[in-house]
Amino acid sequence: MRKLILTLSVVLCFVLNAAAQDRSISGKVTNEKNAPIEGVSVTSPDGKYGTQTDKDGNYQLTLPASVKALSFSYVNFETAIRSIGKATVINTTLRSADKSLEEVVVIGYGTQQKKAFTGSSSKIDVKEMSTLLTPSIDKQLAGRAAGVQVTTAGGLANTPAVIRIRGIQSITGNNNPLIVVDGTPIITGNLAFATNSNALGDINPADIETIDVLKDGSATAIYGSRAAGGVILITTKKGSRGRSKVTYEGIIGFSSPVKKFDLLNAAEFKTIANEKLTNAGLAARAGVNTSADAYDTDWQDLVMNKNAPNQSHTISLQGGSDKTTFYFSANYNDQKGIVISNYNRAYRVRMNVDHELNKFVKFGNNLSVSRQQDGDQNNGSNSLGGAIASSLRLLPNVSPYSATGWEGYNITYSPTGTSTNSMAIGPNSQSVDDNFFNVLYTMKKNKLYSDKYRFIDNAYMELSPIKGMKFRSQVGIDMFNDYSYTGLNVFHGDGFLTGTSSNSDFNILRLVWSNVLNYNKTIKGHSFFLTVGHEAQTETAKSLSANGGSLTDPFFIAENYITGSGTSNTINGTYDTINGILSFFGRLNYDYKNKYFLQGSIRRDGQSALAPGNKYGTFPGVSVGWRLSEERFWNKKYINELKLKASYAKVGNTLGGYPYLTNFGPRNYGNLGGLGPTGVGNPELVWETSIKYDVGIEVGALNNRINFTGDYFLNDVNNLVIDVPQPLSAGIPGSIDLNGGAIPQNIGKLENRGIELSLNLGIIRNKNFTWDLNVNYSQVNNKIKSLYSLGGVPVLQIPNGNYNVIKTGEPINILWGYQSAGVNAANGNPMFYKADGTLIQLNLSRTTGTVGNFYLASSKNDPVLGTLSSLTAADKVNLGNSTPTYFGAITNSFDYKGFGLDIMLRYSGGNKIMNYTRQEVLFNQSFQNNGREALERWTTPGQITDVPKLYYGQAANINQTASANSRFVEKGDYIRLQNVTFSYTVNPVALEKITKGYVKSRFSYKVKTYGYGLSIKEQILTI
Repeated sequence: MRKLILTLSVVLCFVLNAAAQDRSISGKVTNEKNAPIEGVSVTSPDGKYGTQTDKDGNYQLTLPASVKALSFSYVNFETAIRSIGKATVINTTLRSADKSLEEVVVIGYGTQQKKAFTGSSSKIDVKEMSTLLTPSIDKQLAGRAAGVQVTTAGGLANTPAVIRIRGIQSITGNNNPLIVVDGTPIITGNLAFATNSNALGDINPADIETIDVLKDGSATAIYGSRAAGGVILITTKKGSRGRSKVTYEGIIGFSSPVKKFDLLNAAEFKTIANEKLTNAGLAARAGVNTSADAYDTDWQDLVMNKNAPNQSHTISLQGGSDKTTFYFSANYNDQKGIVISNYNRAYRVRMNVDHELNKFVKFGNNLSVSRQQDGDQNNGSNSLGGAIASSLRLLPNVSPYSATGWEGYNITYSPTGTSTNSMAIGPNSQSVDDNFFNVLYTMKKNKLYSDKYRFIDNAYMELSPIKGMKFRSQVGIDMFNDYSYTGLNVFHGDGFLTGTSSNSDFNILRLVWSNVLNYNKTIKGHSFFLTVGHEAQTETAKSLSANGGSLTDPFFIAENYITGSGTSNTINGTYDTINGILSFFGRLNYDYKNKYFLQGSIRRDGQSALAPGNKYGTFPGVSVGWRLSEERFWNKKYINELKLKASYAKVGNTLGGYPYLTNFGPRNYGNLGGLGPTGVGNPELVWETSIKYDVGIEVGALNNRINFTGDYFLNDVNNLVIDVPQPLSAGIPGSIDLNGGAIPQNIGKLENRGIELSLNLGIIRNKNFTWDLNVNYSQVNNKIKSLYSLGGVPVLQIPNGNYNVIKTGEPINILWGYQSAGVNAANGNPMFYKADGTLIQLNLSRTTGTVGNFYLASSKNDPVLGTLSSLTAADKVNLGNSTPTYFGAITNSFDYKGFGLDIMLRYSGGNKIMNYTRQEVLFNQSFQNNGREALERWTTPGQITDVPKLYYGQAANINQTASANSRFVEKGDYIRLQNVTFSYTVNPVALEKITKGYVKSRFSYKVKTYGYGLSIKEQILTI
């Protein structure tokens, strides 16, 4: 009995002692912003004991006394180890983990970890653009990545942005980057006939998951012939396993012009207009009828919207099971332009599905269907019906309305009487010069619009036969159709008296079939990744148009051209334009223990644009990298990441059409119709090629609180295709000058060299406040190395329009024009320098010499006209580089207790701009309005000014119109506020209690600049 009692006592003591050693530990886990984290793993170091935090971040678990510490781990956070000691409550704050080295870079036909990537690329954070109201993603790429320059010409809602990656790559060929969406190259550009149209607008920005920009040759060489201008890789959102999630994103904004051109008011116009006439010996015409009603019309105000509403709404469904995942979205986007006739409406639907049949087979489909509608007017830079061109010239003392005019507008049209295509003169003795229209009427009555449908689909099947190997076969379809319509009103404007109704249909179909095999293997620290593939692409384009003039009734300009509605009808069409590319490619990546990296790639492309024997080109690329920070001798205390890299590659540039073939078309022989050559092809043409070099460095310091990337690059471009003039005796058709026609040849060379710098700083990191700074800087210097020869003599420069030339030894498209010498203070004559430095003046005096002739000048303050002289094309000089040599952005992001402020500044410079608007419009010498700068004109001897004497009808001589003039050449340097976004994120704990985590809200206010001399401000509400 005593033995039993003793045994039970020992057991009881042991149990009581063990129970005394078990402890209950509890606590709360939060992030750096003091928000709770659900799902954090709280475990003992050996993993035997553990639990997870609940939705409030709380946890509780029982541990034996032998467990001395707890481990807290969660995805995207640094693992924390906490000693227990005698504590029973352990609260922990997890810090966000730096995943920059584990970040995945999307590359050609695959992905790669950033730490192993030896090329040059930039990953653009699409979250930074999530609250920016835009019809297409290209407009928001500006300033987001070093080496990527984005400009948008004008302020129309759907004008495509011009994207240049590391400068201009060709004189006459393609300079645009290749855009690849979900692995399929897509059609891009301005594709509508009647209005501006942006093919990238068919992609909903809210559907985009990642954007990666490939810049150097080794990264782009895998795309071969299409990679000269760089590559932009876009991946769209995919489904996720688990509970389905419904998301709604709504953005509402308002656009208004912040700045307009500074024009003369009615009283100032009267003074300036009559002074032009008086100086020319003509009678006054402005304000001479004092009995007429007085007006001071702001034409800009009439043609521009104030608080134009803009909105975008996206609803998406995302989810899936263990085998199938899906992402579905529907979007409506409505953008009103700052010009009253301009708009863009987009309807976009996306459906992405992926399914794993088993561990060996996976297949899926990415489908996008969209419709875009664009509206506009004839907004050419000098068109009579252009909104801005007209609003700057129309007379401010004339009303746009008239009680006796047609339909209440000031237009002098009478169905039963005399008709003129002009406006009433008001208090003046004549209407506006050059037959400019009542722009308000034409913008209300004319119709220019396009209706576009787009179907983008790519389906794939992926096989994984053995470990480390994947074979993917993908078929992509990109089908685009545009219906464009133009209806010009019969009562006024471009369609006066006859009216015009015209429509066109344009269709493009691109098919891409790619087969890619990827295989990776690691053996004792040696890692190999092999990619081999085949790709075939074919594209067909065709168009048809019908036009009717002299319409039988204005009714027929309503919506469509109707057969028999006009007395003059034309129908036009094109052949099916077919081109194709056939490719084979391969790539091998090697790294040893994440320290030494080597990558080599090669692609062989064939394109239909070249003759047999020249169709194929081979494009290799190689790059190396060394992570010094992984060496044993490296001390990571301050610089924890350091990688050096270098690359070399050869890439191509596709040619359009069939330039190796001689073209034929309708030609007349006397009065007989027939067929004849329209251009002579060159079967010796080969690829334009770029040899690209790059060296770079990547640095991470202070536990990656500081990240720096630097690259130096050189792009040596050869075999540029240029049209070489031929002598008249050669009989080459398609004459381009008095010497005869031209034949395209691979004859030119150019180079781009520069640097790219990117710096990311986590300046402040604490519980309540964070401050992040991003700065990127790019410098690109372009130079033409050679052109062609004529008769064995090298040609040093060729014209490129009225204002630019392409000259060897200089950047492409330098401004080429006359050097202004200012104003002669004694007589107000404009002065110029001849090429040899001789000072000459344009005579504007009716009492001496001949008005409009040039005479020598002894000084800038001598009233005497010297010997008769001249100003000819031989006197033109280099007025500056038209292409920016540096550009970049500075972005500050602040967060304080849920309040967020993002400020982005863009800058650019090193170039000159020829201000065509000042030359042609603001300083015109016609009976039109002027800019307020005209008030600074010369009026009295001895006056010092930059504005010459006014003289009616002498604009061509005073301003040297249709030629560059240094008087109107301005510095292109700027730094401007691109975006400001202010937001507030509701406390996640409070929000979760109310909505169970399904709703997030944010209010933001944004300002962005847009267009030349114009700005837009927008207020945005995001739910």
